[in-house]
Formats: sequence, structure tokens, C-alpha cells
Amino acid sequence: MLIPDFTQYSLALFKDEKLIHASDGGGLRPLWGALEKHKDKSGLLLHDKVMGLAAARLIVHSGIIAEIFTMVASRPAKEFLEESGIRLTAFDVAANILTKDKSTVCYGEAIAIDTSDPETFLQKIRAMMDNPVAMPNPP
Repeated sequence: MLIPDFTQYSLALFKDEKLIHASDGGGLRPLWGALEKHKDKSGLLLHDKVMGLAAARLIVHSGIIAEIFTMVASRPAKEFLEESGIRLTAFDVAANILTKDKSTVCYGEAIAIDTSDPETFLQKIRAMMDNPVAMPNPP
């Protein structure tokens, strides 16, 4: 088992215990890019520092991740991943993922909670990443 080293990255993808992708960025953009770049693979291990419902839904939609290690997962993300058959190890589980100032639920998590249709969810997340200035509460 590979132990996450979040001092070296915020997100990393592994195939057969070999590092194939790493990023130190925040938010959903690094995950989106990693899932797109490696969409032809399967059975990958993901280390992601924070796992909210938006990230969980992107992961399930991608179909390439088999297992996730994270520092903190939101309760909705944990439940969604378990229902979807993806193994999750989280060092902490929070009610929701909050903005950096902890004043409200982060925008991606709010979109994921409020949007049940997968295609509409993907459109809203893509729009959020294309226009971060329009976000009501940027992370």
C-alpha cells in the first residue's frame, strides 16, 4: 500500500504502485485534468488531499479510479463513493467541504449536492472552472 505524501503533492495518480501523475494545485482543476489525461486507463489509485462530493462524482463518472486515499472527505462524498463501489480511506470525515474562510460550503460541493443529473452537473462544473470569477464564493 502506498502511503500518501501530501507534502510532495496535493493530488497523485498511481498505476500498479507507479506514480503516473502529480499536481500541487488546489480545487477541482487538477483532478479534472488528471482524469482527462488518463481516461484510457483503469484501476488507478488516487491520492487527493481533499475529497468533496464534486470530486467524487467526477471520479465515478471517469470510471478509472479503483481506490482513493484522502486527508478529509465530506460525508456526502464518502457515501457516494461507497455506493459506487470505490474504496475510500479518509483520515477525517467532515459534514461538507467548506471554503477556505470556512464561511460556507464550497461552490463545487454545493453544485454536486444541488444537481442530481450527471450531465447537468458536468456542465455546471465545467462552467465553474472556465469562469472562476463568476463563482459566488471562490475557494
